[in-house]
Amino acid sequence: MTVFLDLRAGLKEELWAHLLQNDTEQVAIVFAAVESKDNATVFSARDAYLATAADFEIHSEFHVELTDEARARIIKTAWDTGTSPVEFHSHPGDYRGAKFSPSDMYGFSDYVPHCRWRLRGRPYLAVVVTPAGMDALAWTDTGGKPVGLDAIRPAGGAAIRPTNQTIESLKPEVPEHGSGAF
Repeated sequence: MTVFLDLRAGLKEELWAHLLQNDTEQVAIVFAAVESKDNATVFSARDAYLATAADFEIHSEFHVELTDEARARIIKTAWDTGTSPVEFHSHPGDYRGAKFSPSDMYGFSDYVPHCRWRLRGRPYLAVVVTPAGMDALAWTDTGGKPVGLDAIRPAGGAAIRPTNQTIESLKPEVPEHGSGAF
């Protein structure tokens, strides 16, 4: 299964400028049409919302949490437009790469199933952006397990590949052949 996010011209620059504007984590939501065929899922950006200070319950250098009202507004917008939410947030102080934090993963375990249930199973995509790259997870099937994103494809620009650090960390370790494991 391959997964892509297609962005209209200029949207990548707009998102990155918002997300990496300072040392505080930021949030943006892209509302995307989703098409699945030939073992591929493509999220195609239709609109974007850049979160403001009023949207946050917690807003710091190391953690963000949207208000219940902001979350409800995101779900309602996705419902009204027939789109799936693509959550972007930043880790502006991470220059080592990009990976979702343990608190991000904890938040996904609660919010993603709720959001998908409210949107009758529509896929959900989350992207974390750092000065050194990006990583992403997509929930596209009914199993509830995320898959990795293959690339963000900005119109007129080069594909942006995720670090895949998060999806790799979710894979169970397989012992090497001959390690003594049965």
